[in-house]
Amino acid sequence: MLRWLALVLMLGLALITLACSSDGEPRAVGTSSQELTQTAEAGGITVEARWLTEGELTELDADVSRYPLDVFVLFELALDTHSGDLNDIDLQDAAMLTQGPAVSPPEAWVSESDDSHHRSGVLVFPLDQQEGEVGLTVDLGDEEVALLWEGPPTK
Repeated sequence: MLRWLALVLMLGLALITLACSSDGEPRAVGTSSQELTQTAEAGGITVEARWLTEGELTELDADVSRYPLDVFVLFELALDTHSGDLNDIDLQDAAMLTQGPAVSPPEAWVSESDDSHHRSGVLVFPLDQQEGEVGLTVDLGDEEVALLWEGPPTK
């Protein structure tokens, strides 16, 4: 009986927490932090890319004020490795964004950290509003990683 009561109380607390954390608005597909962030690994390098929306811009260590989201697509990129020098990768030349039939090189790389084993910054691409999946590829030298989103985040 006590186990059943404990289960009911935990379920009730979970529902209350969920109700209190919601603002009552429906959540748009592609806007949760998990859906905005993609991770891949190749050649001993972990690559994590987060599609930046208006809300994430305040969390950056890089100044991207020159790149408004109504004109550009921004990805915060982090590369981590335990061997090699990540500064050997020219990220502006190594990255490519594909959306539908459109393929775009980055307009800029705005560095947050140039540590040789933990590098991060923001890739800036021109905004091209095509329908369909969006792919970000990064050539790591010997291998390439491909990160895929179902589509651009909705606002």
